[in-house]
Amino acid sequence: MAYIAPNSIVKILRNIPWNNTYQDTVYYQDANAQYNAITTNVKYTFTAQSYQRAGKGSIKINTQVENLYDCNYMMFQNTSFGLKWFYAFITGVEYINNDTTRVSYEIDVLQTWMFDYSLNSCFVEREHAETDNIGDNRV
Repeated sequence: MAYIAPNSIVKILRNIPWNNTYQDTVYYQDANAQYNAITTNVKYTFTAQSYQRAGKGSIKINTQVENLYDCNYMMFQNTSFGLKWFYAFITGVEYINNDTTRVSYEIDVLQTWMFDYSLNSCFVEREHAETDNIGDNRV
């Protein structure tokens, strides 16, 4: 088995104004604008972390659980394999010991993959007219 150097970056954030209902998400112009806006809310940055599996759903962080009670979002980058940032909602924090906390998370699929897809031509099935005038809502 090949050795993977522990050089992943994990950022823990607070005061992110959206959640996993995706009702209040923000659409950014590009990946740089997204990164710059989101990282204004970073509370902690952990470097030299082991490889983070996006589908695992939890990570152990070397900090006290009390430090993370006000955090609601995280992002991580596995620098050994590329520059892709994965964004995630923090769904829970759990005490492991005095210096270790398990952070449970759910990947924010919209922010994580926002600039990696494009929509093809599509048809809007339902529309809402600006007024209630008869005939405003016809295709």
